[in-house]
Amino acid sequence: MTTQPDKTFGLKSATDLYLKLLFDIERLGMAWGSTKAVQYAAFDCAVTSSHILDWVLHELDEAHHLRLTGVKKADRKAIAGFIDMNRSRMPGLEYCRQIANSVKHVVITFGPVEKDMSTGASVRFHRHGGKITHAYAQAYIKLLYKKHPVIHVFELMAQHWKSFLDDEGLWVEQPPGRDE
Repeated sequence: MTTQPDKTFGLKSATDLYLKLLFDIERLGMAWGSTKAVQYAAFDCAVTSSHILDWVLHELDEAHHLRLTGVKKADRKAIAGFIDMNRSRMPGLEYCRQIANSVKHVVITFGPVEKDMSTGASVRFHRHGGKITHAYAQAYIKLLYKKHPVIHVFELMAQHWKSFLDDEGLWVEQPPGRDE
């Protein structure tokens, strides 16, 4: 039997993408010295968080797909159905989807648009005794006029994805010695 060439650099499951998300979050946490490094790592976190869903939907059998999305496999409304049906289980997924699609396509190309949400990066300064003691770059998400470090959204998404993969029987055990 001939198989199609692999175009995923050896990533084979939603678990692999989850592990990539952990890597991206770690990179974001260490990127404080450069605004560009923070922006790029935050984008990667959003894309990975959002696209784990594509891998999950691919791995589900028909019954699980219908239960988790409300539609049959191959229905174009599967992503929206999943996000809607699992909103309380994964409240940050819609933010990640919108960030990933906005950066990739410049604007949201499908689905609802969170009008009271935006993102950005800035430099924060710490002062002590009237002097700046250090500065660091930070990516943020702005919700209803309040800025929050976006890394918190991604860390929460990682927790939710891990629970989801465990609960739904999609977690793939990793061989000993493989980096996590």
